[in-house]
Amino acid sequence: MTIVILLALLLPILPVRADQAEFSFGVDSLREASTALEGRRVGLVTHLAAVDRDGSPTVNVLTTLQGVQLTALFAPEHGIDGSVDAGVPVRTIPGRTPVYSLYGGSFRPSRQMMSRVDVLVVDLQDVGVRPYTYASTMALVLTAARDANKPVVVLDRPNPMGGMIVDGPVLEPQFRSFIGLYPIPYVHGMTFGELARLYNRAFRIGADLTVIPMQGWNRGMIWNDTGRLWVNPSPGITNSDAVFTYAATGPLDGTNVWNGVATESRYQVFLAPWIDGPQLAERLNSKNIPGVMFSASAIPHPRKGTIWRGVRVQVTDPRVFRPSTTTVYVLAEIRSLYGNQLKFKRPRRGNYLFDTVWGTKSVRLGLMRGESASAIVAKWQPGLQKFEQLREDYLLYK
Repeated sequence: MTIVILLALLLPILPVRADQAEFSFGVDSLREASTALEGRRVGLVTHLAAVDRDGSPTVNVLTTLQGVQLTALFAPEHGIDGSVDAGVPVRTIPGRTPVYSLYGGSFRPSRQMMSRVDVLVVDLQDVGVRPYTYASTMALVLTAARDANKPVVVLDRPNPMGGMIVDGPVLEPQFRSFIGLYPIPYVHGMTFGELARLYNRAFRIGADLTVIPMQGWNRGMIWNDTGRLWVNPSPGITNSDAVFTYAATGPLDGTNVWNGVATESRYQVFLAPWIDGPQLAERLNSKNIPGVMFSASAIPHPRKGTIWRGVRVQVTDPRVFRPSTTTVYVLAEIRSLYGNQLKFKRPRRGNYLFDTVWGTKSVRLGLMRGESASAIVAKWQPGLQKFEQLREDYLLYK
């Protein structure tokens, strides 16, 4: 069974809301721009969440283009079908059209992989936060293409949180890793194509890059405004609302506070055995944090066998919600109420995982010192202002 047929079976044609017919993805313009691919061997970096306006996978769209020969597929984290759990290596699938893993033994296409293609097309649905690895995969694909002197076409997709929210610390150089290659904030407010332009020029990758933009998208649009059905880009992001709570609770990695992963409450909660949920919810709600409310929550931990308690996050207004700021307010309140019971997992070597995720040690150190949330958040504002000035030259939409 070919990969094209497999993807078609996994993802049936999705209906489109007629009132949003004016919106389209980058892939929807590929037919008009396909002359750049005619007569060339194409490698496609993609996954199941990359679909056109009718719900057909991009791999299927490419195979319908006259004169285009699809010779290789490249799979990011979570695999070509988006089903592999976070952090689990993706395997290469040999065949007439091989599926090469870009999340396993290597994170960038090798010379051997590149020898099979004349041009690379990248179509990945991102979620708008720095540690989500698709942007890093895209950057390394650009680097490999530059070294092989081969062009790259990026098909743009919406940032599901919109293009207005910019929040969190800008990555500092000593915390560079595959979950953060370049100095952008935790929440960057850019589309995938805009990030490609930024990485390629501002951070001097220097590949031969073409971005095919969306039509009908503006910076104020979140995913629900597009009228397109959500296709999971990874197993844990099961609806478009989840990107907001994921942005707020994902940074708990490296602490002893749990975000509900492996349960139906994944990415919706801040929990620990020693938290008093009603008390924490009351304290947080009294602070009137923009765009969010908290309620007490208690669920059994699937591995610990005990009840963990804390708060559930309800995003009430996604356009004013600031995920990273909210995380700091929650953790600062936990530190204020429960002192040293909030702990950070010490590394065997290198940086704290918490610091690597945040891209700085200032958040962790501020929390340990008992600084106020407002003081911690204030530290990253100068970096955010510089980033917002930097990104202006690379934005494609108003």
